[in-house]
Amino acid sequence: MTPLIILSHNAFWFQGVPFATDVPREPDAAVLNRLCAIYRQVHADVICLQEIQSQDAFEMVATQLGMPGCYCPGTILPQYGGAVFWRPGQGSRVQDARTASLATQRMWQIVDIHNGNGRLRVGNIHLPSSRQLGPDAAQAQRIAELRDAITICEERPDVIAGDLNEQPAGPVNAFLRSHAYRDAAVLAKRADAPTTLGANRGDYIWISKKIESRVSQYTVLSRQALACTTCDKEYVSDHFPLWITVGAP
Repeated sequence: MTPLIILSHNAFWFQGVPFATDVPREPDAAVLNRLCAIYRQVHADVICLQEIQSQDAFEMVATQLGMPGCYCPGTILPQYGGAVFWRPGQGSRVQDARTASLATQRMWQIVDIHNGNGRLRVGNIHLPSSRQLGPDAAQAQRIAELRDAITICEERPDVIAGDLNEQPAGPVNAFLRSHAYRDAAVLAKRADAPTTLGANRGDYIWISKKIESRVSQYTVLSRQALACTTCDKEYVSDHFPLWITVGAP
């Protein structure tokens, strides 16, 4: 059976770096084209993106990738939307932050992926940063939103991917460990690999204990691979794409 590649990336609204505000314009075409080319080169079967600013941006990416998917705007901050894409006929939306009782600042989504390996439930999530809420309120909100995302369905996600806006020693990671999730970077002995231009690691792919033995690879794209030589930006995103490979049961 064919392994399943799941990629996660904070696309930074397809604005490229430098970009100084959190009020994005429409995607920069050169940046969007370059990032979509990277996603295709990985041969990702599932693509979880954060910072998708509009339905129009979602549709531009879907067209570039030739993949269907689902879009969820940010609840309190609509520009902090997200999207999941999958191979034709292999995915379906289950829940997202719009159905939660908690007023989510950004977004989360739960989708089911069906292929020859059976069904895999994937969560795409972008938790709040201290930028809008301050450190204490942001920390509490991150835990509340994460709890909502993983418990809203009777069956919890097998994979949680996204920008958690917290370093590895923080309470979000402790919460996930307490719910029997494993950090794919730790399992691959890549926990020291940064996921942002600022050399931090706030982006993660967590896996449930029941699929741990099926994960054979964890990869983070290098800073150099995001350098922009075809546009007027230095880099095409401030975050690095990361992905895992999940084998058959």
